[in-house]
Amino acid sequence: MTIIVIIGVLFFIWLAFANPIRGDIGEGTVARRLKSLPYNKYIVFNDVMIKTPRASVQIDHIVVSQYGIFVIETKNMSGFISGTEYAENWVKTQNGRKYEFFNPIRQNQSHINALRYKLDLPESKFISIIAFSTRGRLLFRELPRSVIYIPHVVGKIKCYRDIKLSVARVNDIAQQIQKIKKYKQVSNRQHVIDVASAVANKNKKIKSGICPSCGNKLVLRHGQYGDFYGCANYPKCKYTTHK
Repeated sequence: MTIIVIIGVLFFIWLAFANPIRGDIGEGTVARRLKSLPYNKYIVFNDVMIKTPRASVQIDHIVVSQYGIFVIETKNMSGFISGTEYAENWVKTQNGRKYEFFNPIRQNQSHINALRYKLDLPESKFISIIAFSTRGRLLFRELPRSVIYIPHVVGKIKCYRDIKLSVARVNDIAQQIQKIKKYKQVSNRQHVIDVASAVANKNKKIKSGICPSCGNKLVLRHGQYGDFYGCANYPKCKYTTHK
């Protein structure tokens, strides 16, 4: 009986911590791959927490170079992954079940916005990369440019060859990010609270028929895959969510 109880306890512990552990494994895999980048051209930072006036964000990886600032979001997910570039949520299908998760393109854009706020740099200096594990299969008619598999991360970064920043500016930015990491501005617990608060606020706006991206009204639209709500300010705002 004692053994059965122990197994049961271990099972529930696994359920509680499996997702964070899988996420850490994915981030660790990307971090190891990023070490292969030439150190004299690329400066790598892993697990950077940033606090802004609105909320806090946790960035998996940042690579600073003359070719731009690469902001990388890692998704260590299995199953079939589907969605669209501007949708509110994407869908993971596994074992006949569907699970929704926040569109990682939007998620990483919030990371870039937070980093822009801290570094005071224009959007053009940043490159977004969303790296999925090969355990999952990406089902898209046209895969967004920023979405790739983890083994392709280094190759993707090296594809960018246009100079966007001077060597001096790269070093200055790296020093700023290093300070952010050294003087951690927010705890992991506070970050979880901030994220929960942001999600609750967004859901409240959606239920009230307000676009959480720009504040305009949400209107019912009809698409080839069914009805959905979209921002009345389209095409300036391309926010959409399921009916």
